[in-house]
Amino acid sequence: LIITIFYSTDNPLNKSAITVPQRAVSTFDQQDLSINMHILKWKVTLEMIKDKPLFGSGIGTFKINYLDYQADFLQKNPGYIKYSGKAAEAHNEYLQMLAELGIPGFLVFLSIIFVFYSLALKYLKNKHNNQNRLIVFGLLMGITCFLIHCLFTFPFHVPVLGSTFFIFLGLSVVYIGGFGLSKVDTKKNIRIKLNLNYLIKKIIIILMFIVGIFLIYTLVFKPYFAEIHYFKGIKYYEKGNYNDALKDFKHAVWLAPYNGRILHALGSTYYHLDIQDEAQETLQRTKYYFNDRNIFRNLGLSYKQSGNYQEAEKEFKQAIYLDPNFTKAYIDLAYLYATQEDYDKAIIEWNKILEIEPNFSEKYNVLYFIGLTYQKKQMPDKALEYFLEALQLTPEGSPIIEEIEKEIYNIYKDRLNK
Repeated sequence: LIITIFYSTDNPLNKSAITVPQRAVSTFDQQDLSINMHILKWKVTLEMIKDKPLFGSGIGTFKINYLDYQADFLQKNPGYIKYSGKAAEAHNEYLQMLAELGIPGFLVFLSIIFVFYSLALKYLKNKHNNQNRLIVFGLLMGITCFLIHCLFTFPFHVPVLGSTFFIFLGLSVVYIGGFGLSKVDTKKNIRIKLNLNYLIKKIIIILMFIVGIFLIYTLVFKPYFAEIHYFKGIKYYEKGNYNDALKDFKHAVWLAPYNGRILHALGSTYYHLDIQDEAQETLQRTKYYFNDRNIFRNLGLSYKQSGNYQEAEKEFKQAIYLDPNFTKAYIDLAYLYATQEDYDKAIIEWNKILEIEPNFSEKYNVLYFIGLTYQKKQMPDKALEYFLEALQLTPEGSPIIEEIEKEIYNIYKDRLNK
């Protein structure tokens, strides 16, 4: 109660930007960016459920499938584009369970919760001493609050929170069972004896030990060391030391061959080292385990580098399909069209960047390239219009100023010569 009052009021000790009541009110603000992002995730998740209601898409596949379903949803509802983005969780555990497990799987979870509440309520209705009832009531309220919390976030996907929930659930059932519903006389417990000779028992123990070691090595140590090599590789990658990064990423992939993040990093490193065949093969494999707009963009860059413009265009468009606000992919696509001398398409892509981000940080660069493209189309007047606007927006000291001024000078010079 004291903690609730502390965080619910505006006082010197409460360093939070807003109080709990203010945060609660903001939950219903339809203009709030965070709320609309959550609504988009819920609507996209509902589309997943509609698509595979019976068995779902499989445990852990939400983050792999989300971008594809979101892209399809945005095609029909473009008003949500500004709220789009990646999502590893639905921010509603019940919707995500339905999407991944289907209706039967979700009903299994509900049945566990139903049995727990039935036991707890039955216990509270029976005549027990107040101390025990108070303990059970506290456990019941704690689990209820957790389940309500699941409506708006993803505690089951945070290992500490998820494991804590099921530990408390189990302890609650044990506590209830030990104080009234089903008292068990320990003297009457049935002892199960294995009628096996000593040698067979020994073999079973050894086999269990070997299997345990294998599982620990496969499920714990290999992924752990893969992550270590992955993060070492990332540090080299960020410094531009691609050869050393490649060694760590290759080792990480050997340890965790189905980790999409690591495969993506390996493929991107191959691209920077100009080993395009390996880059394309690795990035294509990444798609089976990981879904990210940058996979398609990097794959497009690799195809462009190797001269396969048709495949490059396909990958850039897929990146844009997954994220309609992905300005880098529009830039890459515009460059690709300009390289192919398809200037009209290039101009369309440049202009899309300015439509998406009117205050784009490098707007002057976009305007400059549009001007250059019009120059290629033999339209100097239109080019001059963009060059002049780019010159006004270019930061002082930028090396591009000299290039823009040179283009403007050449246009005026050609006019005088005519």
